[in-house]
Amino acid sequence: MIYDIFHDECKEDGYWHCFIFIPRDTQDKLNSLLQKPRNNLNYKHPIHFRDIRRKAKTHYVKVRLVRSWISILLYSIQQQKIEAELYFGHKNHIPNYVKIKGDNEKIGARLVIFREKESHKDMYEDMSITKKIETTFRMGLKGGTHFLFFDENVKIGNVYIDYEKEGFEKNFNSNNILDRFKRESRGNLFFESDSEIIPVDKKEYKLKDRTSEFMQLADVTVGGFRTQKLKMKNFEARFQATKPLKILLEKEVEIKPRMKNSRYYKAFTFSDAWIENEEWMFENIHIEKEDNTQETLFGELL
Repeated sequence: MIYDIFHDECKEDGYWHCFIFIPRDTQDKLNSLLQKPRNNLNYKHPIHFRDIRRKAKTHYVKVRLVRSWISILLYSIQQQKIEAELYFGHKNHIPNYVKIKGDNEKIGARLVIFREKESHKDMYEDMSITKKIETTFRMGLKGGTHFLFFDENVKIGNVYIDYEKEGFEKNFNSNNILDRFKRESRGNLFFESDSEIIPVDKKEYKLKDRTSEFMQLADVTVGGFRTQKLKMKNFEARFQATKPLKILLEKEVEIKPRMKNSRYYKAFTFSDAWIENEEWMFENIHIEKEDNTQETLFGELL
């Protein structure tokens, strides 16, 4: 199995890294799903989570698109017992829902969220900010692959990063980052001979282009997780559109043997990191399950 990795970040309330691992074999299928709500909602513009302002309403087209993409994300990372209800926006003013069931419908994507809680302020003073970002980027990527693929042989293709191309090469050395990731990876992780770290500029997003769409999905995902983790109900439209992500944040505290029977087993990992007494500390990112949580037949909040 060859995975390409799509990365985005968020610099508020910590420094968040989001990595979505998407198998090359199912990328066309996932991209096709992302186009359905775009077509139903007639939304032909790049979607950026930050563009959903505090006063936005839940019926706004871009909010409905985010809600749809979150439902698609939750489906796409299921690893077994595939069962989901996808929201494809409103078509002719009627909500368009589609049920999917069966392991033959598997997309097989995986998700890593990694936050440095102090926004790199607790890291070593003699390190440049770019070196600090590079360090936590690599920590999130390495830790995520160790956890998600601990008993599988997999191959990594390209790693796509949200960054302006010229600026990225000026501030970072992509070859050094990738080479170190390779050296620090376990023996079950392999790489394509032409694997690259590829910066993707938001200004160059193209309609229906797979890479552009997956980068926007990473943008929506990291923004959505921050919204749900911090319970940002003051951004009502953001909060409601991304509410289904709660199920993953709540699952993170479940007993691991129980997780083996979950459709989300080895589908995601969420970690906080910080330095305490000159040592790195780690803990799972989670929220407590609310007693009044309402779930659908398929266990996904709507």
